[in-house]
Amino acid sequence: MEILVVGAGFAGSCAALLLREELGAKVTLIEQCAVPGGMLRTLYTEEGLPYEYGPRVVSVFRGTKDILPFLRRFLDLQERQIYQGTRLRPEFPVIPFPVDAESLRKLPCGEAIERELAEIRRRGSAPGERDLRDYLESSVGPTLTELAFEGFNRKFWGRRLEQMPAAWGKLRRLERIAAVGQYRLPSEAPHYYPTGGFNPLFDKMLEGFDVRYGVTVERVDRSAGRVEVVTNAGKFSADLVITTAPIDALLGCRYGPLEWRGYRVEVEVIDEGRHGCLGAAPDGIPFSWLYTPWPETVVCRTTDFGVIHHGARAADRDGPTVLLREIVDDTVSMYPVWWEDAKFYRYLADASTIPGVIPLGRLGLYKYTTTDSTYSMVRRLIDSLERYLAGEAAERYDILRNVRGDWGN
Repeated sequence: MEILVVGAGFAGSCAALLLREELGAKVTLIEQCAVPGGMLRTLYTEEGLPYEYGPRVVSVFRGTKDILPFLRRFLDLQERQIYQGTRLRPEFPVIPFPVDAESLRKLPCGEAIERELAEIRRRGSAPGERDLRDYLESSVGPTLTELAFEGFNRKFWGRRLEQMPAAWGKLRRLERIAAVGQYRLPSEAPHYYPTGGFNPLFDKMLEGFDVRYGVTVERVDRSAGRVEVVTNAGKFSADLVITTAPIDALLGCRYGPLEWRGYRVEVEVIDEGRHGCLGAAPDGIPFSWLYTPWPETVVCRTTDFGVIHHGARAADRDGPTVLLREIVDDTVSMYPVWWEDAKFYRYLADASTIPGVIPLGRLGLYKYTTTDSTYSMVRRLIDSLERYLAGEAAERYDILRNVRGDWGN
């Protein structure tokens, strides 16, 4: 079988490798950029200092732990203690996030938060279901809801809490407040950073593949039982096309463009002696990144790559490193929004009617993915590919919904 994979990010590269290894397919990849990797790349400042725009670390937030032995085929993974903090107001001290009662008590509004939490415990009722504000105020109280969530939601999602469903809070477990800080970022496995960054992953995964760079897809046609992809570099023909390009663009945006949320970044080189500048948890581990949820700042999160790249002892290390700030920019397609689900599923149903064309990945299946959930997505596709190719449109639609998965995988 001849397969064309559109996109050499992690989803496309992983799919190409598994299709060749497990199904013996002949795979060609086309990529619009000059290098592979998509958002899973290590970038460098003018001074040659590394940083990441997309994923910072490898972990199992959801999906499958099989991602770890898979990546270890190509990378040396170094364990990291990844702690995240939040400064709820510019004048407040930094505390761990998810928040804990012990840290909240030390805030200027700590007594108010504690009274509200005590009243919630006294009532003993389940969180409200009317909307996200109702859910949060009935589980963490009005003060913490306003400080930790209201401003951030307006800034990043462009929605007030009452415009968002209670299910959003359940999925993200926003009601969590530990009695004493559990500072490590929640995950089913430790966090890792690859020695030398992420770029060697693609050099090794794509070894021996025909990868055409600088190629942009213009349209996809079917002819004589094969799929023809028309690009700025000519036509490509294959038995099957797996595309990680945006699904709405693939179908001519016939229902209008899908909405995304994202961010641009500002990078600052930090002089030696300032590592761990975002503060530290009470056990002394410096925060890897820090949320700034108040609405008056455009910065959503700041990452200290000294901590990411060098671990908990980064504060003792000499030499400069990179501080990166994330600033809201809705032109960046990073995070799909829940209120576009109906439109997305119309696109998915239409894609299912095109034999030999399969959308995949963050853009193709309109899903926020981590490294482990992307690998899970590709595995589900490989495991169901025979049924997909033999099925009718309705069965292909059901298979694609399963390949996409949900928040838990």
